[in-house]
Amino acid sequence: MKETSTLIGSAFPTDGELVQIQERLKDDLERVRISLCSLAVPPHPRIHEPVMYAVEQTGRLLRPTLVLLSSYLLEDEPGGVTHQRVIDGAAIVEILHIATLFHDDLIDAAQVRRGRPTSNAKYGDAIALLTGDYLLARCMQAAASLGASRMTTMAQTLIDLCVGQMLETSQLFDPLRTEEEYLTSISGKTARLIRTAALMGASHSGADITSQTALESFGQNLGMAFQIWDDILDICSRETGKQPAKDVLNGVYTLPVIYAVRDYPDRILPVLREQPISPSQCQAIIDAMHDSGSIARAADVAQRYMADALDAVESHPSFAHRAPVVRRCLRDLVDGLASQHPAQAALCDTA
Repeated sequence: MKETSTLIGSAFPTDGELVQIQERLKDDLERVRISLCSLAVPPHPRIHEPVMYAVEQTGRLLRPTLVLLSSYLLEDEPGGVTHQRVIDGAAIVEILHIATLFHDDLIDAAQVRRGRPTSNAKYGDAIALLTGDYLLARCMQAAASLGASRMTTMAQTLIDLCVGQMLETSQLFDPLRTEEEYLTSISGKTARLIRTAALMGASHSGADITSQTALESFGQNLGMAFQIWDDILDICSRETGKQPAKDVLNGVYTLPVIYAVRDYPDRILPVLREQPISPSQCQAIIDAMHDSGSIARAADVAQRYMADALDAVESHPSFAHRAPVVRRCLRDLVDGLASQHPAQAALCDTA
């Protein structure tokens, strides 16, 4: 994996180019929201509310943004009108993401997401489960309408998502979880869908196999960085007003924990093996992670994945002329994450 600094420091697009692509993204994402609601709308009014509850409150639409940016990379001339099939492909990717959130919240017994009650908290576990299943079915139905290859891609993505989550769940409360096992899990449960988002934009734009491979590498590496950062944020979440180290309490031992166990086995393993962990014991684990520097090392791994993602875009001749614009937009996405990310700003300084 390459160092991020050498890639970020090179040429950026002009302000005019950046504004143009940002405006186009804004317009296209609004089209994605319309398509998303249209594709997800249920056939019976009685179940309209639970289905649309999550669909109508989308987050930052990271995955649809990647579908769109990937399609922009392959245009001969910038500034064209994005084809409706690309818009629908972006909506399909987001439907699959939303469906997985229903199931994640059920597994975690989560009560709040994005500042609102989760669907299971609002409507009960049974309705939330069935709503997630409904959205998965609608995703596959919509993907089939775009062709057999898109259907196959989405089906394989769902398989990999399930495998990644099952691998994580099978190792809950395992203090000897390895770095390789962690990376394999997040490769499926998180990175696979972001990889698919990048591929969806490329395949709808007539990309050749080498271009598709490059964009898959871009999405895969971005997804790995994204999940590692998210796991670090969980540990540092005192600064965001959330309960710190919720993953630790739930038995999900992520990369900073794995590194800290490697450094201080005698200090951490006895605590992790004593379940349930009390708040004071959880704080002791957080302190050990700070002392070992494991959070900073995990952040370095995320940065290297991000560098590889950027390099996959910049090094390919088919879209090198458009790479600076897309890289700048990607950098803006990363900066948006970093601005709320103690590990990126100060590596969770405990002062």
